[in-house]
Amino acid sequence: VPESGRDRGWGTVAWQHYGSLLGALAGHEWPATLDVCFDFPVYAFGYNWTDSSHASGRALADYIGRVIDEQGRIQPCRQVILVTHSMGGLVARSACKLHGAESKVLGVLHGAQPAFGAPSAYQRIKHGFRELDGSLWDWLCHPIRKISDTLTERVLGDEGPEVTLLMAHMPGGLELLPTREYRTNDGGSAWLHYRGRHGHSLDLPRRGDPYDEIYSAKEAPFRLIDPRWLGGISVGEYDQMKEGQWANYIENLKVAKQFHVSLGQYIHPETYQFYGTALDTADRIEIGCQKFSGRQLFDLQHLEGKHFFEYRDAHNQVIDTDHDIYLDDPAAFEIPNRWHTESIWAYAVSPPRGSGDGTVPDTSGRALTARPSFYDKGPDGTVSIDADDENDHARTHDRIFNTATARHITIKAIENLCKAKIRHETGA
Repeated sequence: VPESGRDRGWGTVAWQHYGSLLGALAGHEWPATLDVCFDFPVYAFGYNWTDSSHASGRALADYIGRVIDEQGRIQPCRQVILVTHSMGGLVARSACKLHGAESKVLGVLHGAQPAFGAPSAYQRIKHGFRELDGSLWDWLCHPIRKISDTLTERVLGDEGPEVTLLMAHMPGGLELLPTREYRTNDGGSAWLHYRGRHGHSLDLPRRGDPYDEIYSAKEAPFRLIDPRWLGGISVGEYDQMKEGQWANYIENLKVAKQFHVSLGQYIHPETYQFYGTALDTADRIEIGCQKFSGRQLFDLQHLEGKHFFEYRDAHNQVIDTDHDIYLDDPAAFEIPNRWHTESIWAYAVSPPRGSGDGTVPDTSGRALTARPSFYDKGPDGTVSIDADDENDHARTHDRIFNTATARHITIKAIENLCKAKIRHETGA
């Protein structure tokens, strides 16, 4: 981190994702008219993404106040401009609506914001951060990206039980799930399609309440959280520990739901937004099952390209692969006698087929109605970044601000916000 940015929070954000943007903004030569009327010091604000965005919004509102006070000791300063990425959009909207910062913010640019959540959050809790598809060719074409993805798996978990253990206890993580307002790319309110063992299917949520119908479900295969994955337990204390961990998860879910309700569809009056598109992204979730012989359990667990998250027996009881059999050790592998003749059903999530930036689908990235008072390149303040602008590797969710296109949009949005302020003050 350059010395000039150390006192302005640059070290609180991921440098590999935001360093090029911070440097570009700090070194940009602004038009003379704007340079006379405005000062452009560049600050960064890192936050604890595992905590609720309500709490992070309060911290951001306080930080905005401190920045204004600090700059005010140099010359008059009344407002700041916010540039957000991903969940940072929720935090910024929280600061403005829920913590009184709107009047201190001249305007906002949201990049790749999951405004109404993203099904990929559900997918990663069920399956972990491993890819649902992918190939050697992917590794050869994008080795740096694949290494980065592998590191993410190591930290947050490449399997559903590992990610569940973390995310179920993180209100911030749960706030990334689809909200009541979420719609698929084609406008549908039901974003989870479940096909059961006897061919019946469900499209959820049916009543428009994913918190009750999906996230609070405990028994159905499409449940978000498997209670067995909520934390370590000791023999004899299973039921008591399981219920305690589940109650803790439900409390975190209530925090996330209340935040979604409180934030609603709020948007700062002077807002621009952009999103990445045309990459395979989960705008909906499809869960299906396949029937196998019980003797195939070990082979299924290690079948290349198939990522089953749950197995059930002929009586619809979950097969506990961590305790009933030894799947990780072929030498110790045992199959209960009854499974020699019985069938089992294996459940899996299909690979994503929608459009987005690999994490946030188009529908959520452009969900808010952004209509700033001044915009010189189109009818409103929403811009997409597609294959004509940047290659597939560059415009993925985490890396979008490393692209020249995103930096150009950011600078144009800041210029437009400043021009709008001049027009308002001068009556031009």
